[in-house]
Amino acid sequence: MTVSSARGRHAAAGPRRGNTAVPAALLSLALLGVNALAYVFTVMAARLLVPEAYGELAALLGVMFIGVVPMTGLQTAAALTLGRRPADQPLVMARLHTTVLAGAVAVGVVGLLAVGPLVSLLHLAGPSTALWLVAVLVPHTMVGGYDGLLQGAGRYGRLAIVHGLFGVAKTGGGITGLLVGGTPESALIGMALGCTASAVLGWLVTGRPGVARGVSPHVRAAARASGALLGLVLLVNLDVLLARHHLPADLAGEYAVASIFTKVAFWLPQGVSVVLLPRLADPQSRRRALPAAVALVACTGAVITAATAGLGARALPLVGGAEYGAALGGATWVFALLGTFLALAQLLLYSGIAAADRVAGVAVWCFVALEAVAVELFVATDRLTLLTVVGAAIGASVALVATGLVRLWRAHRALRVG
Repeated sequence: MTVSSARGRHAAAGPRRGNTAVPAALLSLALLGVNALAYVFTVMAARLLVPEAYGELAALLGVMFIGVVPMTGLQTAAALTLGRRPADQPLVMARLHTTVLAGAVAVGVVGLLAVGPLVSLLHLAGPSTALWLVAVLVPHTMVGGYDGLLQGAGRYGRLAIVHGLFGVAKTGGGITGLLVGGTPESALIGMALGCTASAVLGWLVTGRPGVARGVSPHVRAAARASGALLGLVLLVNLDVLLARHHLPADLAGEYAVASIFTKVAFWLPQGVSVVLLPRLADPQSRRRALPAAVALVACTGAVITAATAGLGARALPLVGGAEYGAALGGATWVFALLGTFLALAQLLLYSGIAAADRVAGVAVWCFVALEAVAVELFVATDRLTLLTVVGAAIGASVALVATGLVRLWRAHRALRVG
């Protein structure tokens, strides 16, 4: 068995005592900057690519969001494990690092097996673009694991550095690929190079953790978290994938540009979840912090939705250019509303994972199925439009948030009674 090096032990020693407001603020700024870069990338892609090519890239990015679920599961499991303050943190860090490496290998294998189906489902010209997507996902998974180690140890300053530089390298690589090659494939090549460099940096900043045996409990924890989070990621991206599959290419491209507003409303409050997650491991901390976090996320989404509604029919051309907006008109605000409910659903799901609430994960999958069935019914009755697709997504997300709030209220009432 090999445990972490001396530097790894130092990084794993746990969070420093005292005021964490400044590191948390730095982390929030880093997350905001990364999301702003992702926004710049999507806007540039919408303007540089023709609608058909942008629709292809948006669908591939939707698959990427699904492919990084193991990363999110690994990050969540690591943050919650270290948030419980285990007695032997250096050894736990080494075991968690081993779990991260195994997860990255598994993502690569599954990704290679999925190349053929992706080419058929997304109507790709060949397998090369899908292969580059796999090359993005493997180091992406490792970076998420390093984020979880820093997050759980309360090292928010280092986490801000790793996540911020990861965003610059990944998105900067994608933008460079767009400018040089001008295709979805060239964008993914740039992202793959950036993610690989970020994985090396993450290992160094985390303290070069080693490896150790005894990873079975961590693998199971990551798998449980991934199962629930996979349902959420499908819910977040299912509408774009269904639009790409069922709608004409030009309408699918317009839907993909409108979904930028969904992503902005979903991304902007992410710092709340990241800082809150380790505290969710403790039931009392969870009961105290979660209501305020839900209110903060809801208010943030309301502001974004209102601002989008105020732009009216100018919103979509402002982001994608003059060729977008003919089908949606001033209805772009509904996409921001969808992103708000999805952000709330994510926060409530994290609470369910921390509380080992299996019903929370089952509920996500039920509403994924509900959305898919609703869209297929619209197809069968010849009523599929941009608004009916997003309407089905909103209905599923609202139902999921309502379910989470009811379960949260019941859990809090049980704690008060106990």
